[in-house]
Amino acid sequence: MELLTECNTVKEISSRLNIHPKNVDRYIRVLRDLGLVTTKKGKKGGVYLTEEGRYLLERGHVSLLTRKIRIVAEDRIGLLADISSKISEIGGNILSTTLEREDNQVVIWLEIENVDVEKLREVLGPYVKSLVVV
Repeated sequence: MELLTECNTVKEISSRLNIHPKNVDRYIRVLRDLGLVTTKKGKKGGVYLTEEGRYLLERGHVSLLTRKIRIVAEDRIGLLADISSKISEIGGNILSTTLEREDNQVVIWLEIENVDVEKLREVLGPYVKSLVVV
């Protein structure tokens, strides 16, 4: 959202973030639906932060980029609940989950949004053997 402190087009944002314009457009629609940005069409159009968007940006509470995470951990009852709880505590949102069992280990694939990867590594460290951002 830092890029939105000025007027930017979807093309400019996608090139700066190295993300496909269709994905940027999807994120902008979500931000617009949440009331965090407004959009203007035309030659001098673009994406603008609303007052609410500026407020959240100043406090660093929004990141709608999704991350695909691969976690390997020792399988046990309550593991997924513990991981979900920790992700929720740091403000993350789990979009999808897939689990694969391998002997006494489990591989957990998560698609997560609104999470800082370093903070995620920190809070999940005691629960996992490895955490890789794919």
